[in-house]
Amino acid sequence: MPAFFKAPKTKTLLWTLCAILAVLVVFGLGVAVGYRRALFASDFGESYYRVLYGEPFGKAAIGFTMGPGPATMHGVTGQVIDVSSATISVEDPQGDEQLVAIASGTPIREMDSFIVPGDIEVGDMVTVIGSPDNEGQVEARFIRVFETSSSPPMPASAAMPVPMPMNPTMTVRIINQNP
Repeated sequence: MPAFFKAPKTKTLLWTLCAILAVLVVFGLGVAVGYRRALFASDFGESYYRVLYGEPFGKAAIGFTMGPGPATMHGVTGQVIDVSSATISVEDPQGDEQLVAIASGTPIREMDSFIVPGDIEVGDMVTVIGSPDNEGQVEARFIRVFETSSSPPMPASAAMPVPMPMNPTMTVRIINQNP
């Protein structure tokens, strides 16, 4: 039997089978990860609309034209509109409301100091970095509270459009205020 494994053709065949097995294992892992991500996206989408509209996705979709989805599912930037013991509601610049779950130990910073969730007040401007959960909420991993005189950066899609002149002979000079 040992002479059988020493033959060059047998070694080549065994190495080829091992390589094929390794490729199949990697492919299977990729399929499993892709399936998990698709299942999560499906559950998140159904919960997201149920949280916002209070009905199951199928019922809310009747007569409802879906617009673009949320800009990011990994956080939210905007003004705090509701505060409870473990969650805050944040309205983003587009007017969409996002519920943020605050776990114990979530770092919350205002200026150079750490604060506790009880220090967040309605009207504060915040940026939340986190991850989505199956309930349509963002699980906060980090929260930055801005001073009331400043505001968080606005995405380019929320910028105000430049009005076009009524007189076609009139020229408009647009000055880029961003450095």
